[in-house]
Amino acid sequence: MMIAWMILASLFCNSAQDGNSKEDGAFPCGPDSMTVRTLNQNILLTWEDKPSCKPLNDELTYDLEVFIADKQIHREKVAVSPDQIGSTHYWNWTSHFALECATHTLRLSSRYKNQSSQWKQERTIPGHKALDWPEVFPRDKVFQLGSRATFCCVLPTGESLEKLYLSGNSSANQNISQIGSHAYALTVDLNRASSTSCTDVKCETKTSDNGACAYIGYPPADRDLSCETQDFQTVECQWTVGRNTHLAIASPTTYQLLGSVCAEGFKGRCSHKMQVEAGERLWTVTAQNQLGTITLTHEADLTKRVHMFAPEGVKVSEVGARNVSLKWEWSVQTYNHLNLTCQLHISHGYAQNSTVPLAHQSHGDIIDYAITWAPTKTPDRREKSSVTHPKNSFALRLNSTDEYAVSVTARNSNGSSSPSSVTIPILNPGGGVIKSSRILGSNGGFNLSWSPSPSASCGFIVDWRPFVGTSGVDWLRVPPTETNVNIHSKSLGEGVRYLLSVHACTQGAPVLLERREGYIKEKIIPDGLFKPFTWTQRNMDVEVTWNRVSLQEQPAFIQGYVLYWVDNNNIVMNISTDNPQATSLTARNLQISSYSFTLKARTAVGECGATHVTAILNSPTDNLISAICITLVTLLVFLLLFVVFCCRHWECIKLELYPPIPKPVFKEKWIASLKSCHPVFMEMSHHEIELMTIPKLHCKSEVSAETDCVDQGHVGTTNRVEALSIPSTAMTCETPPSASSSLARTTYLNSSYNLMLNNGVQQPIFGPGSQETHSLVTRSNGYHPQRNTVHPEDASESLLPCVFTYILLPRSASTE
Repeated sequence: MMIAWMILASLFCNSAQDGNSKEDGAFPCGPDSMTVRTLNQNILLTWEDKPSCKPLNDELTYDLEVFIADKQIHREKVAVSPDQIGSTHYWNWTSHFALECATHTLRLSSRYKNQSSQWKQERTIPGHKALDWPEVFPRDKVFQLGSRATFCCVLPTGESLEKLYLSGNSSANQNISQIGSHAYALTVDLNRASSTSCTDVKCETKTSDNGACAYIGYPPADRDLSCETQDFQTVECQWTVGRNTHLAIASPTTYQLLGSVCAEGFKGRCSHKMQVEAGERLWTVTAQNQLGTITLTHEADLTKRVHMFAPEGVKVSEVGARNVSLKWEWSVQTYNHLNLTCQLHISHGYAQNSTVPLAHQSHGDIIDYAITWAPTKTPDRREKSSVTHPKNSFALRLNSTDEYAVSVTARNSNGSSSPSSVTIPILNPGGGVIKSSRILGSNGGFNLSWSPSPSASCGFIVDWRPFVGTSGVDWLRVPPTETNVNIHSKSLGEGVRYLLSVHACTQGAPVLLERREGYIKEKIIPDGLFKPFTWTQRNMDVEVTWNRVSLQEQPAFIQGYVLYWVDNNNIVMNISTDNPQATSLTARNLQISSYSFTLKARTAVGECGATHVTAILNSPTDNLISAICITLVTLLVFLLLFVVFCCRHWECIKLELYPPIPKPVFKEKWIASLKSCHPVFMEMSHHEIELMTIPKLHCKSEVSAETDCVDQGHVGTTNRVEALSIPSTAMTCETPPSASSSLARTTYLNSSYNLMLNNGVQQPIFGPGSQETHSLVTRSNGYHPQRNTVHPEDASESLLPCVFTYILLPRSASTE
């Protein structure tokens, strides 16, 4: 017997290993536990092998099919080596449609040698169903300029498509097709970058329209990285920012220097705190957006690339006829150990002079100014306006894509002056933006210097104005041989941020070279600066938030923030950030208590702008209890309203749930017969009743007759008799024989019933001529409790003894 079992087990194992096992006529090995995850237009499919796959010793193949709107659009094979059988398998696929456009169905089957499983594993990703208006997908997606994209419009039931298009794009390269019964696809080549916001994809029907945003732009294209140090404690890197990516809203470019986030990377510069050591090192900056990543590298020994701070405390110690001696100090002590070569540049200082000439230099008082302007490409489109003296400014509304020539002429009683001309360049001609860098003021002004430029054929133009506001622009011209200037003016004020620009003067429009921003002197920020200043408890952490401080409220550069609070041990705690754009800080791992938080801004003149808020921390369980209480109160209110509603409409609810049951309706003859019923009293002992067997009743229609009915009552020592009336019928009752008792057959005339007590042997039925009736009950010892004789002539008045244990009549009929 044991040998037979071993042979059967061996045959079973060999069958499984050869892949010849069958399950309902199909290959039993197949996929199991299939799951689908989605992200945007990506589909990730995972599955496992059935346990029946483990004995396989050769490569197993899975077939994958993808259907979109019941149409197969992709098929792929996945091979699983024997050592991978039993593990989890992954498959990733990107649909060219947004998953909301149509239903995506995935099917999976297995193959081993020449055996295949059925398509048992199938998963469906339902598409979106539009309700009231058409909807376009994908929404707010980023695309690269020059790529090909597919959009879809899902229509409500009953709607038909009128238009589906990409705004601002040529219709020559657009293709529209239908997918499914309620969706249409638009395939288009993206040949135009988005504007400042996005490009609209519009879908229109006869009754409504809708759309979605598409962001079309470029990956980062920054270049020319260079790094240096000023104080040997900070690495500062600069690079040239690439072209405009047109993705500032959807996917702004982020920068990192040596893995640290650069807050001002979009300005083409970044700094990193670290000790600068001697030796060559590779410095790396990465720029990234959703379309790509670019890595900039620069290898240098920064101890040999020191961009020194200007000397401080410069004094003239000796002055001779042909020589002068100067003394100064360095703000960084490491400079004293450097082998330096100093260069002195002697030049005349320039100061702003705001006086249109003096009285002895003019030919009379100025009456007004004539302003003319026209695009340089179309000078015949000249426009003209005038400004009455003493006003000396005029606002022009120009097209930013054109270059304009503007001239101003002064007029007095003797005539007009020669025109002063200036050319206004195209705004951002190359799409790039020159970022501004900081400048520190000194002695109530700015010492501004810049690099020479070969394009400055007629010198340089320097202008400055407040960073915010509508104040006018002050400017001066510098000769081509000069590359620095001292700016001093009575209009410059402390605590005001100024924007300074250096332009190369050319024969055409001036060329912007550099920009600086700074204060002639930074001032302390007043307290209470951060408004609104709020706090939020997150478990046992407190997050304080504030709005960004406007430039008008910044009398100094904000370099970061610090948040102070006192713990339960009266120890002052703080947390800080070096990000001047931050709007929140979080104090962590606090205790249940009351805290006073103080936020300050870090500036060159110290920490200032203190703003306070008090926070009372509660236990997280208190919040849970509050939430539970609110939920219970809500449920009770709802239950109360439900009860009130039910009470007010109880009759309707009762009628619906428990409709009234109609009373039985009796025929007139039945009621009439009940009224003529006479009571007959029968005596029967309790023992006799117990010996009676329940007879079988057979009903036969006979001659109509009215009989009296006798109610034997319920079984007991005391019999209850009620007067009942039974319709006139002949009733025959037969009782089966019994070893202990027997019932004689009794026949009664009744027109509606013929009740027969059947004892198993057919007895002759007494007709109307019967002279007497047999006793109703015969005891085993021959005792007859009662005998009734019924004569034919008295048939209408004959009495019928009725045992209501057998026949129950309606209670209502017996009471009438």
